Amino acid sequence: MASPASAAAGADDSGRRKPRLAASLKISSGSSPWRSSAGLSRGPLEPAPAPSAVGSEGDGRPLASAAAGDSGPRAGAAVRGLGAAPAREDSGERVEKSLRVCVAPAGPAGDFPKAARQWGLQLEEPPPEEAVALLTKYAAHLGVSLIFREDQTADPCFPFSVCVELDGVAFPVGTANSKKKAKQQAALSALSYIQSQLESPESPKTPSRPPPGSLSVENILTHEQRCAAVVSAGFDRLVDEASPYRACKGTVAAVILEREVPGARGHAKEIYELVALGTGSSSCPGWLEFSGRQLHDCHGLVIARRALLRFLFRQLLLATQGGPKGRERSVLAPQPGPGPPFALKPRIFLHFYVSNTPKGAAHDICLPPSSKGSLLHSTPFRLQAHIRGELKPVCYVAPILRDTHVGCLSASDKLARWAVLGLGGALLAHFLPPLYATSLVLADPCHDPPTLSSAIHTRPSLDRDSGSCLPPPYTRNTMHLFSGPAVAPSDPTLNTCHDLSLNWSLGDPDVEVVDVTTGRVKADAALGPSSRLCKAAFLRAFHQAAQALGKAHLLALETYEEAKAGPYQEARQQLSLLLDQQGLGAWPSKPLVGKFRN
Repeated sequence: MASPASAAAGADDSGRRKPRLAASLKISSGSSPWRSSAGLSRGPLEPAPAPSAVGSEGDGRPLASAAAGDSGPRAGAAVRGLGAAPAREDSGERVEKSLRVCVAPAGPAGDFPKAARQWGLQLEEPPPEEAVALLTKYAAHLGVSLIFREDQTADPCFPFSVCVELDGVAFPVGTANSKKKAKQQAALSALSYIQSQLESPESPKTPSRPPPGSLSVENILTHEQRCAAVVSAGFDRLVDEASPYRACKGTVAAVILEREVPGARGHAKEIYELVALGTGSSSCPGWLEFSGRQLHDCHGLVIARRALLRFLFRQLLLATQGGPKGRERSVLAPQPGPGPPFALKPRIFLHFYVSNTPKGAAHDICLPPSSKGSLLHSTPFRLQAHIRGELKPVCYVAPILRDTHVGCLSASDKLARWAVLGLGGALLAHFLPPLYATSLVLADPCHDPPTLSSAIHTRPSLDRDSGSCLPPPYTRNTMHLFSGPAVAPSDPTLNTCHDLSLNWSLGDPDVEVVDVTTGRVKADAALGPSSRLCKAAFLRAFHQAAQALGKAHLLALETYEEAKAGPYQEARQQLSLLLDQQGLGAWPSKPLVGKFRN
């Protein structure tokens, strides 16, 4: 998903390849990115896992660390209830464990209905015994690859499963009591879909009209549907239906990593991969601790972002200690010059998926402003903090409470900060430039899109003419915002995990369950161990990365507060000053919390 500046690079001479941003996000110059998508159950296709171009050791897949293999969801995992089909690797290749979804090219492989008309192929309701031969003939006419992938199901009545991949596009599986019949059913599924495209209302009524649009990203799965599919499948792999934590899916948030990779006939395709996941709907209501081992904010979006930090620290170790293969597989690449030593590799993008409207300003639907600029200064758009189980404007929080109890700014306020300062935080800023999210998919149908956009992208006002700007390289990044499909029931009565928060990042063997009331890992004892996402854990990761890079001056920073010092922290202080000057409230500061050392 390239920026507009680089979008043209994704177009070919034939004009059939759309700019990368439009192809991936389905954005046209005359429409708003905000739109509701159809239910995933209607989508008959799932993008297929990308074939390994350089073998199992060099496919560019991110690893957890140089020493540990991936333990996340497997590739091609079935998306229950989302119309997705399982797929598996070719025999002889290692089974991938990182969940990913790739997108079919918008080039020749997209012209399925057009090819049927051109060669006069009769696709409507063929006999089952002729389906395979007809689909084979059809693929030969089109000049694309046709693969029948076999698998086994848990159903004793229909133990055989076959999935058709037509030039990388996976169709719904066919199941039967024999391989032959399953293959026939898979072929019928593919032909049925192509026929439905021929008979769709947008199809030409007369020969004089042009053929319908190609079967590309826009009419297979939209960006928000792919994000939802990856998140749902990843959660289902980590938390099975019998788990007592299954209800946590209702608050799931995640970070999806998108790669652009070469596809068939030179056309690029996008691979979506789940790299960080979090759940939760509250924050720790207790007293402040000063050891760095208490997890304060346990809202799903915040936890997913902290899990992303854990993933990025691992990628630093992979790039520095993993040898040539590690450098190839890491999402980070060395960056020359006086700035941070590493940067995200080209053609890699980060996306948020959020189940519920972020608390705070985005959650409060405001009336239209009576005069220009008054909306920002209305009460709902001020900074709000969670403290002792309540959410209130920061200006109403008593100083004694702010200094003694856990207080966390709302997710809306943190999104506004990440849109300016990036997702990396102060510790990673020593190694990486600001990392910005390209898009946010919100699955809550009861939200107000303009309010969410204003809450994220207009607080505070950054006016260069008036001096309200931040030091480079920090600037406001505008995320593409989407209304997407939910992956779990929205009924709050079904959520029995209110005081629990799950987290996972790519490379973790399993989810970690945090007791929100204590800010520590859930345990039978009164106080469990510290979370792998706490401040102390990140300080250890910071020192590990500094040692791997041979940065002696960073190793000398012993306390968390010292490690945070730098350009990022200066930009954050400037941002807090702008917020306060513009009447939105001051960002709470807790200097004593950062005095700990490992």
